[in-house]
Amino acid sequence: MALTEPLARDMAGLARAQHAEVVSWRRHLHRNAELSFKEFDSADFLERELRRIDGLAIERPTPTSLVARLRGALPGRVLAIRADIDALPIQDQKTCDYASTRPGAMHACGHDGHAAMLLGAARLLAQLREQLPGEVRFFFQHAEEQHPGGAQQMVDAGVMNGVDRIIAAHVMSTVDTGRITVLDGPAFASSDRFVLRVQGRGGHAANPDRCVDPIWIGAQIVANLQAIVARNTDAHDALIVSVTRFVAGTAFNVIPDGAELWGSVRCFDPGVREAVPGRIERIARGIAEAHGATIALDYVHGYRPVVNDPAVAGALREAARLALPEVPLHAMRPLPNSEDFSAFTVGTPGAYALIGARSAAKRIEHPHHHPLFDFDEDALEHGVRLFAAAPFVLNQPA
Repeated sequence: MALTEPLARDMAGLARAQHAEVVSWRRHLHRNAELSFKEFDSADFLERELRRIDGLAIERPTPTSLVARLRGALPGRVLAIRADIDALPIQDQKTCDYASTRPGAMHACGHDGHAAMLLGAARLLAQLREQLPGEVRFFFQHAEEQHPGGAQQMVDAGVMNGVDRIIAAHVMSTVDTGRITVLDGPAFASSDRFVLRVQGRGGHAANPDRCVDPIWIGAQIVANLQAIVARNTDAHDALIVSVTRFVAGTAFNVIPDGAELWGSVRCFDPGVREAVPGRIERIARGIAEAHGATIALDYVHGYRPVVNDPAVAGALREAARLALPEVPLHAMRPLPNSEDFSAFTVGTPGAYALIGARSAAKRIEHPHHHPLFDFDEDALEHGVRLFAAAPFVLNQPA
């Protein structure tokens, strides 16, 4: 069955009727935040709630992730919808009654909301099973926040077998509640990291001429790495190279033997991404050798860019227009943040939506990963309705 206006109205009514419970699920998860790869209580809670829904087949592909399957009564494709469930190693500083009770763990990114929205969509779609085309798989994914990420582990466990399309969504503290974005093409950047060690020769600070100063050499490397962005990359290709840590020395009057630099690299284009390690090494080695030092580079490729398939993105926008006619589609640029959702889209078309969740009137404006982060819970209904509408657009038979 296609997503008609009467069906969209029925969905909206069902979503409003269960909104209070969706909020309670979100607050339970927020209160009991768990870090990446340790989401045992969260997964158990979600499994208990899923088992209260008729018609779902539930499995645990990894110890702290879940997949629930719902087969519709009508023929159609297979759509996977993914929500992440892990928290961050941040101490919650809010004073509300659902603040995290777990020391050093906090849902400071909104994953508690994603899980609650997906749970609400699963219950709503189960009520519409006789009208539902194809199959919907609900992925509750662990460890999005920590490399190597839970998405790849779930893929390795076979959860994508038979999936034709996959979607996900993120609540956004930078976009007002009542707006939704679905981009074509790049949505999130890749995220790689490196450790660069500079080996010089230490000595007394009064005799720098007898030393090979790794701090001075390292400082030149830091400055020159920006040439990769400013002079080696096309201006139309976004690239960020950031040195985020510089460690050397133990005393005021001692030039150390070595220095260690940490860095982060983000971009959207795979070709640009693959060129960066060689450029970092060439610049660092050239500067070091010119001054008698050596370098060693450890470069780790992290999450791939999230690139929305235009056809899936267009269908998801259509679902949003039909299911949420009062919520305008919002234009924005791709985000330099990273997301391991990209692991699910290797070989499977997918799209990622952004759901506005900022409210100045409610004083909900802190950024993601902030100890006072929160989001407007009115956005939960928007996510439930978007997830519930998507199969009626994306699962139509080919």
